[in-house]
Amino acid sequence: MKTPAIVARLVLFTAIASLGIAYHRTSHASALPACDAQAIAKAGRGYVCTVKTKGSPVSWRVEVVVVSGSRTFRVLQDQKSGLYVSDDLGRHSHDSVMKESLCASPDYAAQKGNLTSVAWRVPSGYPRKLNGKKGFPDRDSDFVVLEEDGIRDAIPGLTTKWFTSSSEEDGDKSLYSSYGYDGEFGAVNAGCNGNGNVSLRCVGQVAQ
Repeated sequence: MKTPAIVARLVLFTAIASLGIAYHRTSHASALPACDAQAIAKAGRGYVCTVKTKGSPVSWRVEVVVVSGSRTFRVLQDQKSGLYVSDDLGRHSHDSVMKESLCASPDYAAQKGNLTSVAWRVPSGYPRKLNGKKGFPDRDSDFVVLEEDGIRDAIPGLTTKWFTSSSEEDGDKSLYSSYGYDGEFGAVNAGCNGNGNVSLRCVGQVAQ
């Protein structure tokens, strides 16, 4: 039988070990370069940087670099959420994005890094206040997660663009309006129909 003194030592040892692991993770993240979109636009595969968020630092990794003719595409992964973010698929209306399943289309394989092991989708983008309401899941949407994890510091080419999401305004398709992500300010707002003027980036996760 363990004496109280032995139990106390075990508890203390476990606490110290946990602190050591947390310190190692934090130290590792802080040792990484700060994410800079201009630097990432030139970075090679395997480059890792970190964004200081309201919570703990979040690391981003350049997973794939694809050269296609005169164009270069990069796929990054948010190391906290595990989400992959494709390169820009260009401007499309919300209707064409959804009806033509553009995030699953082989026509944009290069923008998705030719990653056949990743299941790609149009990002969800409803505001957090609608979590669990009006038919939306009771969890943060993809764009809310990516914004909190520092996507605007990590992904080049976001600032002057809006990005369409798969989320219909208030969950009602009859409104013919979807939520979109503001790449300059990071907001998720309604009224993002597209009309050919809204860009598309896909998100994905490793297929199970």
